[in-house]
Amino acid sequence: MRFSEKLKELKSKKAEGSQKILSLYLNTDRSSPDQQGGEWKIKLKNGLNKFEEYIEEMGDHDELKGYRDLKDKVYNKITGRERELKRSVVLFATPDESVWIMEDLQVPIETSFHWENTPVLDQLEELQSHYPYSGIIVIQKEDATVLETEMGVLVDEYHYSFDPDIDDWREHQGPMAASITGSDTNKKDEFQERFEANQQRWLKNLGSKITKKAKKNNWNETYLMGEKGYLNEFDKHFPIKETKKTGKNPSKIEASKIIDQVLAG
Repeated sequence: MRFSEKLKELKSKKAEGSQKILSLYLNTDRSSPDQQGGEWKIKLKNGLNKFEEYIEEMGDHDELKGYRDLKDKVYNKITGRERELKRSVVLFATPDESVWIMEDLQVPIETSFHWENTPVLDQLEELQSHYPYSGIIVIQKEDATVLETEMGVLVDEYHYSFDPDIDDWREHQGPMAASITGSDTNKKDEFQERFEANQQRWLKNLGSKITKKAKKNNWNETYLMGEKGYLNEFDKHFPIKETKKTGKNPSKIEASKIIDQVLAG
């Protein structure tokens, strides 16, 4: 489910009875100067404990019991995945788990905690406007990779490699490394030999295929990435003209790092 769909679902949620909805935004960016000692764990613990103290003072035993169970579950779930965490975590949850949405993001957020009748979505809506559903096209002479991303999260990945046997591009869905590994040396040599003579037609075909995907999946923004000369050549045959280009050449680095480079500008 896309994040935009999750956001729409959250907007319709409202707590009932003694329950409330926990909205949690947690900065876990280890590259940040104030996070070098794992300070996010202290902020997480303190933020969750403050609500427990408040509910206890209010004297609502049903709400307190439900919150304590939820607090422990949330703390253990997040800290138990410490090595997997990216730059931030957003979580929306109720004690009965009728609401439970947690996402790791590769974009920074401001740490905050809320315990209210409806989810607090201000930061999430702001993130969506800054990092909408987008396509990142990584162009190289032998192949191309398309990364679809939303709010800094990799949603899907496609790889295109030219097959001289059919005189067209083949699409492979899945991790870029697996696709590149499957491209044999002989095929690359043949591609190089025929490239100059067929460059314009082949790039036009590739641009058409990627354009169809962009329209089908409703990209809000499009980024082109790769070696500058070849990037400009591809752009001549790419119908979507409102693109953002970067001359960085990611070679064969992993998808998450490519997304980081693009979003960092």
